[in-house]
Amino acid sequence: MLEGKESLRIDGAQGEGGGQVLRTALVVSAIRSIPVEIHSIRARRKHPGLQPQHLTAVAALQCICDAELEGGRPGSQRLVFAPRTIRSGEYRFDVGTAGSVGLVLQALLAPLAFASGPSRVTLTGGTHVPWSPPAEYLARVLLPTLAAMGIRAGLSVERWGFYPRGGGHVVVTIHGGAVLSPITLIAKPEPVRIRGISGVAKLHGRIAERQRDRALERLRGSGLTARIDVEEGEAAGPGSHLFLEADRGGVLAGFSALGERGKPAEQVADEAVDALLEFLKGEYGCDPHLADQLVVPMALAAGTSRLTTSRVSRHLLTTVGIVQQILGCPVQVSGEEGQPGTVTIEGLGEKIGRPVPGDAGTREGIDVPAPWKAAGAEGPASATHRVEGVEPATPPAAGGGNGGEGQAPRERLPGTEVRKARAADVPGMQRLISYFAARGDLLPRTLNELYVHLRDFFVCVAEGEVVGICALSLYWEDLAEVRTLAVREEYGGRGMGAALVTACLDEAGRLGVQRVFALTYRPGFFTRLGFREIDKRELPQKIWKDCIKCAKFTNCDEVALIRDTPGVQPTDV
Repeated sequence: MLEGKESLRIDGAQGEGGGQVLRTALVVSAIRSIPVEIHSIRARRKHPGLQPQHLTAVAALQCICDAELEGGRPGSQRLVFAPRTIRSGEYRFDVGTAGSVGLVLQALLAPLAFASGPSRVTLTGGTHVPWSPPAEYLARVLLPTLAAMGIRAGLSVERWGFYPRGGGHVVVTIHGGAVLSPITLIAKPEPVRIRGISGVAKLHGRIAERQRDRALERLRGSGLTARIDVEEGEAAGPGSHLFLEADRGGVLAGFSALGERGKPAEQVADEAVDALLEFLKGEYGCDPHLADQLVVPMALAAGTSRLTTSRVSRHLLTTVGIVQQILGCPVQVSGEEGQPGTVTIEGLGEKIGRPVPGDAGTREGIDVPAPWKAAGAEGPASATHRVEGVEPATPPAAGGGNGGEGQAPRERLPGTEVRKARAADVPGMQRLISYFAARGDLLPRTLNELYVHLRDFFVCVAEGEVVGICALSLYWEDLAEVRTLAVREEYGGRGMGAALVTACLDEAGRLGVQRVFALTYRPGFFTRLGFREIDKRELPQKIWKDCIKCAKFTNCDEVALIRDTPGVQPTDV
């Protein structure tokens, strides 16, 4: 283990048990600066451990983010990766075999998109090899789809690389500073446009023509028209390929097949056409290969992304599992493996390195350590609590707070108020929750859950934006919980967290609920609001129903506090 580095352990044999686990874990690790330890890498494969193309991806990621590394050698089944800052620049990486340059690019594309400036990457290896997307797929399907989400990149092929010689060259330019947007990819009721490339290198051009002619014949037989160009390209060794792109109102999909010794050109065409026609039988927004490559950017885009795919693949399920393990974002996959399905992801939002608001604290929320008068001490409750006045200095907060003792007070912001949440507030509420869920400070919530429980929430609004949230959840006639307390960091120290809790306490009083409790990592904040510490075992078991979702369920380290509700006669819990 790297000295002083605490890493997240990931089982490299899970899911598809191959390079997908490795690439996904390292990509998310690099973007979020989370050290990871991957064990049992490709443990069930005929040749277990890291192979050349995996090592190239590892070395490339290590280079672009100056990562500390353990286990980066051929055949290693354990790898520890501790990234630093992602650096833009000009890079060259050579797989050294016919290993896929596309799979190496998958590891580099998203991290470099979040770098501070543009990058240029030259990759050498296989551009058209089995079990990986060909260069045309990357350029004409993947990159345009990612561009719609905010990842801008271009790819040019300087030389093809076929198995077993490899030697292909691609140049990729990647814009930095990506800010991702969620995406919805579902079939559009529009005519499909089909384009393609039939290519050969160091073989007779007639082979490419036969592939094209067979594909056009098959498509015409299904009532479809297409344009397929014939290309003879440069390559280190001989090879042929056919790529077909389907464009349905901007929703893109790609299908390909490779020639090999003894395989007729017509069979190459049939393989690509069969895959295309199978896809067009249903109404899908993604082919199986695109779906798994969109999971990471969907998880990093603020808001809800959704796609439909013609086949839920093992690669897709593997990628989803890794993303959930590292980021904790809610993901729903409907459909069995091998069948059509839908993927919905509640993305965390905000590019890495951008200051993201928030302070962390309660079991399902974040409390802002700002002093406030005890709840109920200033007259009757109202539906809207205005944040008024100047607060005294705040004590330091764990995990990066809102200042230190002796700090100058912060002035109020005009027009800031705490009120009951409205339906239009939900997207902003979820962005706050998703960020802190990724840090492990609270439990993730889907948009649907927030709409269902909208009546529980108060929001703090400043300049038209939701900058703080808090909920009052009732458990019985005499007991409620203050939960999901979150305030954006730049608004800390102005009493917003206390105002939100006060609003919840006042509502509990109006409802006749006698006591309110909280579970938190920052008990000092709540004691200043009149709460007192109690043993968690004094609380009824029914309050733990949501905690089953928490990674700390079996080792909870939060503090329980409780207080009487103003104006309501208390009883025992």
